[in-house]
Order: sequence, then C-alpha cells, then structure tokens
Amino acid sequence: MDVELKQQFDEMGVEPADSVLERCVELAISYNIHDATEFVEQWMAFSLSHLHGEDPALENLGDFERKVLQLRKDKMGSKASAVKSKPYAPSSIQDTSSLASYGVMEDDPMIDDYVGESTMDTSSALHTPKAKKDSVRNSNLKGGVLFSPASYTPQSAKKNPAAGTPTTSVAGKPGDVVDSFGHPKLLAGSSWQTQIEHTVPVTQKLLHKNAPLTIANLGYMNDLLGDRCDDLHDRVDDTGRALVEKKLGEAGAAECSWYPHDKQALQAAGGLHAVGMIHSEDDGPLDAHSAFLVVIDDDTYEAKDTSLTLNFSRVKSASIFPGQVVLAKGFIPKGKTFVVEEIHTERKLTPVTPLKVDRELQFVVAAGPFTDSTDLFYEPLHDLLKYIKEHRPDVLVLTGPFLDGDHKMVCELAETFDSFFEKMIGGIMEAVGSHTAVLVVSSQKDAMSHSVYPTPPPTLRRNYPNLHMLPDPSMVDLDGITLGITSTDVVDHLLSHEFAANAGERMHRAINHLFHQGSFYPLYPPADEDMAYDSQLALKYAQLKQLPNVLILPGDQRHFIRLVNDCLVINPGRLSDKKGGTFARFLVAPSAPGKAANMFNSVACQVQRI
Repeated sequence: MDVELKQQFDEMGVEPADSVLERCVELAISYNIHDATEFVEQWMAFSLSHLHGEDPALENLGDFERKVLQLRKDKMGSKASAVKSKPYAPSSIQDTSSLASYGVMEDDPMIDDYVGESTMDTSSALHTPKAKKDSVRNSNLKGGVLFSPASYTPQSAKKNPAAGTPTTSVAGKPGDVVDSFGHPKLLAGSSWQTQIEHTVPVTQKLLHKNAPLTIANLGYMNDLLGDRCDDLHDRVDDTGRALVEKKLGEAGAAECSWYPHDKQALQAAGGLHAVGMIHSEDDGPLDAHSAFLVVIDDDTYEAKDTSLTLNFSRVKSASIFPGQVVLAKGFIPKGKTFVVEEIHTERKLTPVTPLKVDRELQFVVAAGPFTDSTDLFYEPLHDLLKYIKEHRPDVLVLTGPFLDGDHKMVCELAETFDSFFEKMIGGIMEAVGSHTAVLVVSSQKDAMSHSVYPTPPPTLRRNYPNLHMLPDPSMVDLDGITLGITSTDVVDHLLSHEFAANAGERMHRAINHLFHQGSFYPLYPPADEDMAYDSQLALKYAQLKQLPNVLILPGDQRHFIRLVNDCLVINPGRLSDKKGGTFARFLVAPSAPGKAANMFNSVACQVQRI
C-alpha cells in the first residue's frame, strides 16, 4: 500500500516524508480504503477546500481523519443500520413521461412535436414530425438543436413508469466535479471560460505516406493469412528488439534467442531468454494455466512448432495479455514447458515533447453514446452544448459512437444513417459557433461508419472551417500540444483479458501496456469478437511510437485522470450513463518565464457530471 500511495502522491507533485507516508498507510488500513487513488483524491479535495493546497503533514492528517475519514465512516455506519431497521418499501417512482425529467427545457419548441403525440399506438407508421414554424428560428436557444431523427417515432422505448419499472438512481447532481488533477492554485484560479478567442491550428500526425486514414485511401478485408503472419512477425521483431535492448543492452542482445536452439548452452550462461508473443489457448482471457509463448525463428521467419507453454510458479510479478510481445527469462525442464522466472515488458520510451504554449488553451472532451439507450432524444448532448455555449472552450473533442449500430431503436429510422449523422453534426456546429475547434473521432460502432479498425471518419456533404473529422485512433498537434485520441475501449479490453499478479495499480499498467507495446490497440486477437481488426491498417495508422502530452481513452471503466510517463491520460466517462453521465475539461497554461513546463503546474483537469 505504501508504494501505491507514494506513486499517487508523486503524480500529484507531492513528496510526503516517510513518517507522513506511514501515517497515511495506517489511516487507509484503519478506514478500509484499499485503493490508493481514492485515498489521495480524498486528501487533495480536503487540502484544496480546507488547507489552500498544503502538502500532507502529521499535523493536518489529524484534521483530515476527523473531518473526512471519520465522518465517512459514521455515514456508512448509519446507512447500514438504517437498512437493517427499515422495513421493505417499494422505491418511489418519478413520472418520466415528461421530457423535462431528462433535463430538456420545458419551453423547448422541439418537445411539442413528441409530447403531443406520445399516446400514439406503437403500430403506427413511421413518419416525419411536422416542425412548428418557429422551431427553426428558436433552435439555437436553450440548447434546442434538434438531434432526434426526422423519422423517429415520437414514442420512447422507455417502459411506462406506472407499470412498476424502477428508475435508476443517479449519484450526485449536474455540475458536480467528480475527479481532479493539477496544482490546487491552478484549479481554484480557473474560471473554465475562454477569455480571448483564438484560432487553434489542427495538424494530424498519425500518417502513412504523409496522409491520414480516410475513406479515399481505405482498403481492407483483402489481406491474406500470410500477410497477417508477416505483420505479427514484424511486431515481434520490432518490439522484441526494443525490449532486449532495454533489459540486456546491445551487447546482451547476442545472448537472447528468438528460439531456444541450444538450450544447455544458454542456460549455462545464466538462464534462457526468449522473445515472443503471448497467446491464449482458447483465444479468451488469460489465466496462469492458459498462456503460451509463440517464439519466431529469426532465421527462417517461421513460427512452426515454436509455441512454449508458460509456467508461472516461480514468477514474482507479471502482467500479460494476448498479443503482447514480451522478453521472458527462465528455463525449460522438459518438452515445451517454459518455467518463467522473470518477464519483462518495458522498452525505452521516446520522451514526451515538452509543452510549448504561449497562451492558455481550454479543452472539453466528451465520449459517446450521446443519448439514452432507450430513446433517440440526445438530451445529454443538448446539456453539453449548453455548457459549450456558456464557456466557449478553444477545443471540443467528441468521440463516438454517435449513432450506435446496436441501439435498440436504430431500426426505426426511415432516413439513412448518413443523413441523420449529417444533420446531427450540423446541429452541433450551429450551437458551437465558429470560435471553437471541433474534433469528431469516428467509431466502428457507429451505424454510418465502416466496420473496421482503424476506422476512417465518415464523409460529410457540407464543410465547416472549424470542424475536423478524425479517424480512430488519431494523433493531432494543437498549437504545441500533442493530443492522442481513440474511441475504442482499449483499457477495458486489456483489463478483461490480462493475467496479472503483483503488477501494481490496474489503470497504470493498462496505460503502460499501450506505451511499451507502441500501439493504440496491442491485443491480438481483439478482445471484442465483433471488432473487425485489420492488421495491415493497424501497422499504418494505429502505432503509438511517440508519447503525446495528453491521451484520451474513453471507456466503460470508471472515469479517471492519470499522469503516466509524463503523459496526462483521461477517461472522461460516457456522456450518457445510467449512473450519471460525465465529461472532462482541461486547460493548458503557459509556464512561468525561465521555468520548464511541468504537467502538474501547467495543466489542470476535471471530470464533471453533465
């Protein structure tokens, strides 16, 4: 626990004394806080609100215990006793028939098109609701941009609350800040509003032959099995040599075998080193008994009869997943069983390019879905655009899905998916205006997108000067800030399929997997069986060789903000979520004259409820 706490404090720019760290460990154990991130976040919130951002000390930890930890424990105890003593009673159910309960303004002119016909029989034909005369005129007021498809039956798929269906409770209220990163003074001093309008240049950096991935240069589903094998060999060769150089040095690389031809000689030299790719026996999640290592013969470029079953009985720490290239040290007692003593997964990383900004830049990041799973009203998106119009950030980043192909009501569309998406983008751009640069990142889950990874952006008939349609994944330069973005939930895929033992904090290691494997999606085969992964496209457009300043990794895991290898990694959460949607906002401030830019002192980030 002390190592995790120290690591979390280090990320926040805090270096507590050993005695203070020991006291923090005692408090965490005493109050049943097993997550170091949670403990440090609670301390930072307390320090910011009560101590003006002071570092932890033995003196103020007593106040922290009394005002935060003990109070938290008392509340949990009172809730538990209340549950035991209170007889069962059905939850009170609020009337959700009104669109106002979703956060849409009651005087929004778009509502009448749906509420007035909400009693329509479900067998009624699909049609285009007639817009009122002043619907268009007032569409830019109070978030009233119409995102619902013109052919959408004006009846939600939500079950009638009167029938007894319980509603999902949402913790917190709109506007609550649920996660923070950065120096307390920078967080407290920001209004989160752009003071001076700037034009932010956007330059794509993830290129092949000096061109980004587009539908025009897209070619997939035509690679041969032999080509896929060659692609995997190239991955093992490139990443494996980097692992060897980091661990053994250039001289030690000669002792490393791509395949154990002379087992006795290598073991006599101090142990057998093998480089290869991790696979699972059933192509599913790994465990201690299902992993094997495929080692490629560097002389013949063949992988015939080179799989080694891995035995982890002697390893102290490990974190592996299917498709990972590793350097393993151990011995082969007999046959094809490799007893692992050490497993190395870290390469020498290219350092993050220092921040180069001469003015403060404001960012807002939101990840789809942007509507509830039971309707197509897009109310969370309405609320987000109200925030954008009030705060006017320099950059708005939106990641898909925008129209999820698995949405239960997508089949009720009578217009094309492309037409609906074009109308949605038009509504977004009308609400945002010309000041904010809008980055839209495609998703292969979108009904209008090509179902392939990497995913090219959809094409639009209308161009907007401040709109940038980006592929998934993307790396862009924003006036001196390198931003990496993906809409694929790679963190959840990694954590659900990895085998880990004594490997440290789970989010840190998942992010480090991306960095050290040099890929936005290093798993193979993909964790999602519906994911159409193209290995040749991935080699061209999904490489992560250069660490960005900020990396956006949206997903179903709980929202988080992490500083890993001097890269700020953000999961903004989902804008539409049963437990309450969230989005992220962050700012980058210029460093003081004569001082090098530091992420903790130059960047402030918050995750906020929508």
